[in-house]
Amino acid sequence: MGIMDTTLLTDSEAADYLRLTPRQVAKLAKKGILPTVNLPGGETRFDPDDLRQWVESRKQPATGEVSP
Repeated sequence: MGIMDTTLLTDSEAADYLRLTPRQVAKLAKKGILPTVNLPGGETRFDPDDLRQWVESRKQPATGEVSP
């Protein structure tokens, strides 16, 4: 088994990725809305793949047509 090649993001880095503020990211993580990785000592990090899947799962199709 090889070493896991995962770069975990901080609140600020996750905020940049999602175009939110670090405060919004921390709030969403605390509420259990954003997927997190809990490290020893109580620190929270974010897996970019999990964030990407989270965004994909929230996409909604367009429902209207554009008028000519």
